[in-house]
Amino acid sequence: MPKNKPQDIALLPSHLADQIAAGEVVERPASVVKELLENALDSGATQIDIQIEEGGEKRIVVSDNGAGIRQSQLQLAVSRHATSKIQTAKDLTAVATLGFRGEALASIGSVSRLTLTSRFKEEEAAWQLRGEGEGNWSEPVPVAHPQGTQVDVQDLFFNTPARKKFLRAARTEFMHIEQLVKRVMLSRPDVTIKLTHNQKVVRHVQAASDETALVQRLKQLMGGPFVEQSLALEFEAQDIRLSGWAAQATFNRSQTDMQYVFVNGRIVRDRLLSYAVKQAYADVLYHGRHPAYVLFLEIPHELVDVNVHPAKYEVRFANGRWVYDFLRRSVREAVTRPVGVSGGHAEAAAPVGKAGIASGRFEATTPNESAYQAAMQFQIRDTSNENVYGVNEPVPAYAMEPGEQLIRQFQAAQAESSAQIDAARSATQQQHPLGYAKAQIHGVFILAENEQGLVLVDMHAAHERIVYERMKQQWTQDRLVSQPLLVPIVVSLEASQIAIWDEYRDELDKLGFEAEPFGPEQLKLTRVPTLLAKSDVAHLVNDMIADLAVAGETRLVEEKINQILSTMACHGSVRANRHLTVDEMNALLRDMEATESSAQCNHGRPTWVQLSMEQLDALFMRGQ
Repeated sequence: MPKNKPQDIALLPSHLADQIAAGEVVERPASVVKELLENALDSGATQIDIQIEEGGEKRIVVSDNGAGIRQSQLQLAVSRHATSKIQTAKDLTAVATLGFRGEALASIGSVSRLTLTSRFKEEEAAWQLRGEGEGNWSEPVPVAHPQGTQVDVQDLFFNTPARKKFLRAARTEFMHIEQLVKRVMLSRPDVTIKLTHNQKVVRHVQAASDETALVQRLKQLMGGPFVEQSLALEFEAQDIRLSGWAAQATFNRSQTDMQYVFVNGRIVRDRLLSYAVKQAYADVLYHGRHPAYVLFLEIPHELVDVNVHPAKYEVRFANGRWVYDFLRRSVREAVTRPVGVSGGHAEAAAPVGKAGIASGRFEATTPNESAYQAAMQFQIRDTSNENVYGVNEPVPAYAMEPGEQLIRQFQAAQAESSAQIDAARSATQQQHPLGYAKAQIHGVFILAENEQGLVLVDMHAAHERIVYERMKQQWTQDRLVSQPLLVPIVVSLEASQIAIWDEYRDELDKLGFEAEPFGPEQLKLTRVPTLLAKSDVAHLVNDMIADLAVAGETRLVEEKINQILSTMACHGSVRANRHLTVDEMNALLRDMEATESSAQCNHGRPTWVQLSMEQLDALFMRGQ
């Protein structure tokens, strides 16, 4: 094959340079809509109208009631590298607007037939200019137009057929536009936005002036089930703030299609942030499912670099580990709080089907102890390389059955002091979120009555979570327990992986791992956590290093141990068809209220559901 001949360096023709520059921001019709929407929002618009024809290929019109553009600056607005949003290099370190790489009008105009009409708020008349590719702009002419700006983009890529042929069908292109507009609607509840496709209104949301309107707007965009099963978040730590909504683990998706994160109002797709939320839901979400959330992070502008990607979807944080840890802890605290327990400035997760609020500054949350909340403090010891799990007294009555063993040693003792009994009687005088037991169905479900109506509990699933959380708590206290390996494990790694291991050696030592170099690209493991002695340690080490490279921490060891404890808890919890007394059922309800993540079992399935009086009335057509 002939080799390419070296070419002399030469300046590109202006029209070709314009088209290359346009490629940075105009990938498809949705890219045009994004740039124009950002300009409208930056202008202070409170009302935006978006009209699309044939997926945006034929026409895109974005109108707003913002501040508008002065007549004297109209031609400058369509010039390359002209912007009102930054003036000095220092401004790039603290960008507070959505757009800043120029107003993007020059790039859009170079690949379309563009008409720009604007009336500045302090001027009596509006002015209009037109362009038709390659920077051919007319002189501004006066026209009738209300305050604000309208950008009319027609025949996208008419002069670049190579780019145009890569466009998808109109339906597909509009789907991308609709998803983009939905994100903008979520990010700016203070702005009225209407989206029309081929003269048909597809989405129209009104600005939310109060909490009720905000919830109604969220229902329009995310659906009623999401709102009903989500928690409103409000968390702060130093200069960083998190707000928004996170769905309870029982509301989950097969895809990541309901995950939205905004940083200082900007739409982002950030791997670190997504990973932080994923870790927050770890251990409570059903296997293979994905959480749903709409989250807003507010961080000082100087601590966020938004000048990373031409489309501005990616950001870089001055301290990514700090942001990651704050986001993970905040969401984790919200989705795992015990039912009905509040601590600090926070309220606990509400019952399934009822929205709740979780907020605070990470004050410790310690549930009140009652007669039914003592129990099953698991201890771990090693005997002849075999892990044996036992239970200390006292054990709740509902968890006991003569002759039954928990794992290999499940011993129960039925001894409660008079003080505990008095405390239990006192507790029954108070109202609890899960109410009080009324009956048991086929030894599987517990029926309870609370203020809202009927609570239905899967007693095995609920007790499984209780046992599991207590085993995790005990393991956390003893997590330094590790055992030396009679035959060390040699793991082959790349030099970069070994460097990461060395960088985080102290953290890995705390997890129970000890290793030493064994050749230029090998590690020799001499000690591992006791529970992981029989696991595929080499594979785990590779995954841990990958986590450390992304987030600066790894939770794989904890996840692996939790899998083992989860299996043990499943075998050690009260079985189905076990008939309980009313006191035993109430004991289980009280333990659920004091246990983290008690709304889901270890496998992510719901442990209880709430049926309100309205729902019960509807079942029997009462009042209809």
